[in-house]
Amino acid sequence: MVRMSRFYLGLVVVGLVAGPFRAISTGWPSADQSSQERYQSSDAAVAKVEALQRLRELERHARLQPLEELVNSYRARHEACVNVGSGLPGKYVKVTGGVSVGVRNGLPAVLTGLLLALITDRCLFVDFAFYEDLFQPDLDFSWNHHVERLLAQGHDPNKPPNEPRRLPGTGTGPVSEVAEVWMLQNLTDLSQGHYGIEVKNDCDCVEWTPALLQSNPFHQDFIDLYFPTREIFAALAPFMLKVTPQVENRTAAFKQDNFKLFTIGIQITRHRCDAWPDEIIDRKELPCALRPSIESYCAVARSIQLSHGLNDNDVRFFLVADDPDVYDQVAEILGRERVIFTDNGIPRMQKADHIQYAPNANTAQLETNLMDLALLSRCDDLVMTVTSSTGYIAAAWGGIAPVHMLYGKHQSAQNPYWFRAINSEPCYWQAKDMMRALDTEGLERFRSNPFWMQYSQCHHAVRLPASAKSW
Repeated sequence: MVRMSRFYLGLVVVGLVAGPFRAISTGWPSADQSSQERYQSSDAAVAKVEALQRLRELERHARLQPLEELVNSYRARHEACVNVGSGLPGKYVKVTGGVSVGVRNGLPAVLTGLLLALITDRCLFVDFAFYEDLFQPDLDFSWNHHVERLLAQGHDPNKPPNEPRRLPGTGTGPVSEVAEVWMLQNLTDLSQGHYGIEVKNDCDCVEWTPALLQSNPFHQDFIDLYFPTREIFAALAPFMLKVTPQVENRTAAFKQDNFKLFTIGIQITRHRCDAWPDEIIDRKELPCALRPSIESYCAVARSIQLSHGLNDNDVRFFLVADDPDVYDQVAEILGRERVIFTDNGIPRMQKADHIQYAPNANTAQLETNLMDLALLSRCDDLVMTVTSSTGYIAAAWGGIAPVHMLYGKHQSAQNPYWFRAINSEPCYWQAKDMMRALDTEGLERFRSNPFWMQYSQCHHAVRLPASAKSW
């Protein structure tokens, strides 16, 4: 028998005692050898899972219900903006991104733009190529379409006074400027003198500035009223992130054919470490040698299954990874008939950023990539790699509080194997740098939001000084 660590030996023993599976020669439990005659999911276990799924649906309604009146008023305002007459239509927010910004990292900017439009009583238009190609919301948010309408009525959006003014504090500006705008300024007053304002995401990162807005005293009443759970992303996603019918049909069909009573998403990143070049992320804190092991992802996923008392036949593991070898490894450990993935998991995995948008990319390929994100968001639970925007966005989209797998040697209580988030909100990628840059008053303001620690548990930003203190 292959030698195992005490940790994995303990997991095997637990598995034998619990009964859903037996050990084989590799030293890991296998679904292939489950004794279905001796063990089935109990009626109570099935009822528990079904109750959890009903609870998740109730939580979704609890997020959406406070927004109903606000969204309805926005719809009327947007219709007035797109039905351009002889006069200048209503003020707007334009969301745009740099050429390097992929689908997964562009979505936070889109929802940030909607939040800003709701706060400032403006209309939203989106200038991301992928958004028009892959999403089909109820309203026409296309910036290109709006430009055509404006020009047809003699309003040039590229010339003063109609051109959009970039809002300070968006993009990869100084963290102190970002904090000043989003935490300490009244955004309505700040943008009042401009017909159009622009939110630009020019980094391929999780730029979730609504995390800072939750600490803003000028907009605290707005947040309390419309986002009582503080899950802003999950609340706004149903309005903006409606995929095209083709993508939705493929996604729904895959789920119908492959998901079971309880499906656990597993998102594994292997290329986000110090051996891979990147101009944005300081990867010195993410050594490749200290990546979470594939076995540890599988152990946590199995632990979730056991915690619900579920039989192998009632569980599937939906896998998304950035390395072709990972698929075989996970399937070998968890059982090939129980590990599911799109497109055989292999053809789309030839580059590190498999959700990167390129206008000349294969359309079917992009749809499959978006399917991965959507399917992860529709799982019952999610195990993800810390710092991975794929995991963050999928969890936020689905309203899932995920398990984060951590880098490290895990030799002390200060470096656990994993942690579970309190809610589904993604981290704010510059949080640690921002906290170092803030004065005492600014730091206290950020930490006035009880969720500040969750928003800070993310990777660092650019080129941290060696003398930087940790938080």
